[in-house]
Amino acid sequence: MKFGVFYNPMVPRAPGHQDWDPGQERRAITEMIEQIRFADSLGFDYAFLGEHHFMPEYAHNSATEVLLGALAQTTTTIRIGPGIVHASHNDPIRTAERIATIDQLSGGRVEFGFGPGTTQEIAPWLKDDLARKAERSNASAQVSIDILASTGVWPGVHDEFFDFPAGNVVPKSFQAPHPPLWTSTSMPGAAPGVAARGLGQLMLTLAGPQAVAAEIASYWETLRTGPVRPMGRGINPAVFTFTIGLLAPTDELADQRAREGVEFFGFGLTGGAMARIDDPEHHLWDAFEDFKAGRGDIRQDAGTPPMLLEMGARFADLPGTMMCGPQRAREFTRQIEATHADGLLLNQQFGSTRHEHLMESLEIWATEVIPEFREREAEHQAWRKQQLDGIDLPVVTSV
Repeated sequence: MKFGVFYNPMVPRAPGHQDWDPGQERRAITEMIEQIRFADSLGFDYAFLGEHHFMPEYAHNSATEVLLGALAQTTTTIRIGPGIVHASHNDPIRTAERIATIDQLSGGRVEFGFGPGTTQEIAPWLKDDLARKAERSNASAQVSIDILASTGVWPGVHDEFFDFPAGNVVPKSFQAPHPPLWTSTSMPGAAPGVAARGLGQLMLTLAGPQAVAAEIASYWETLRTGPVRPMGRGINPAVFTFTIGLLAPTDELADQRAREGVEFFGFGLTGGAMARIDDPEHHLWDAFEDFKAGRGDIRQDAGTPPMLLEMGARFADLPGTMMCGPQRAREFTRQIEATHADGLLLNQQFGSTRHEHLMESLEIWATEVIPEFREREAEHQAWRKQQLDGIDLPVVTSV
């Protein structure tokens, strides 16, 4: 099983403040890069960065490819990629150019994740076409993939979404035929649709290992029984899942360091970050504190589904969340390993969690948790080979 990190850098404002402290955003971004460089030095396999817009405090990563460019030059072996590019509103030629440039800079270490993005944050770009965001996203991603796979003149495209003439788009992808392809999912039951397009799945599963196992089983069943029509020049048969939390020397210390930040992350994820997305003066941390103090819940005012409200109320204690010491982390990871997940991504930057605690958590993962699973990598690869037997499609993967 592979291990990686995932970031949507959070930068909460101080209570009552309408702006960030001087240097606060820069510090959050540079600390994130330092943490990923440290993960690289510790032997982590992957680093994925999300893309979000108009979500102050919750996610300050609107220019993911710029950050990936910095990482391409400051890391050595870790594979890097967007998880995901908003294909629905980004120009597909520009997306391909940026991904190819990062692939060249990194010497072929790029993964290409794409998807439509959250409805509320992409609405300003799509306007009347918002109802067709998934169709537009797939069409856009297909253009980018075809460009990345082109070794000479790209023949152009003429469809209901795009009308581009032929062109020799440069630079070319360093990897041939193109970087491995991924998309992300946040709700159960999405695996068959991902597998049918030949994509790897970056799966947010907070319900724990049992839900992960069900999703992985349906993913591989779809690959084996089809129909599968790869968007790329082959399939990327892989499922990565996430855990949200922090490790520390003891369970109690991890909970003390991380609980408030995890609860803030959960508040944003379950509707808080989008409830006032059209209000430029919205203060997410103040809204979170109002919720905790019983002074109101902006998510209810925005019509957030009861299921999400209930999830947010117990977010820090969900089965897919970890705030613990190394022993409990090993136990959890063994359960994930038993699902046949190909990778576990760690999302541990939330709220105002301190940089030194995040660095210590990465080191605990690398020295006290991951080594056990490295020893069984050959067994997992043998299982993957067995699953792929009989699937007569090219494989384009780094797993």
